[in-house]
Amino acid sequence: MKELTSGAEATIFLDKNQIIKKRVKKNYRIEEIDSVLRKSRTRREAKILEKIPVKAPKILGTNKEDTIQMEFINGKKVRDVLDENVSLAEEIGTKVAKIHDEGIIHGDLTTSNMILKEEIYFIDFGLSFFSEKVEDKAVDLFLFERALDATHHDQPDLFKQSLEGYKKSNPESIDILTRLEAVRKRGRNKTR
Repeated sequence: MKELTSGAEATIFLDKNQIIKKRVKKNYRIEEIDSVLRKSRTRREAKILEKIPVKAPKILGTNKEDTIQMEFINGKKVRDVLDENVSLAEEIGTKVAKIHDEGIIHGDLTTSNMILKEEIYFIDFGLSFFSEKVEDKAVDLFLFERALDATHHDQPDLFKQSLEGYKKSNPESIDILTRLEAVRKRGRNKTR
């Protein structure tokens, strides 16, 4: 088993053709609270992966405590190929719309959390949650816009292109995009 990466919430291992995501114990938390948080986040992520309407790693198993085993997606991070293949932006928007339509908020929409194999796969649902709120969907899009600006600043039209795909695929898009404007205004006021 080879460690691929370690983040604030989990360590990711590669074991043959599967990924093992193990949520790490936080010694600064009261043990009972830490255990409940790790269990609930692991269960929620597993439920989201089972319900996700777009390409994502298949769950191979979970102990429902702190570990999820899932399919390894062998491809390139979209972060590394998007600037040369900007047409992927519309596909991203279409898939985000499908995710939102299913009541799932990704919580960390970045091109680093997307893998291009034959098509785009979404990964890392550690911050995801279920919500039908227009506000939550608009915030998810706002954070994606900020991530695109930070990582792909040489391609200023990527977010606009992704919104084209989003609008075509989400019947609620008018309400969500209207709310996105309000979220943007709040975001600008916070950065001043």
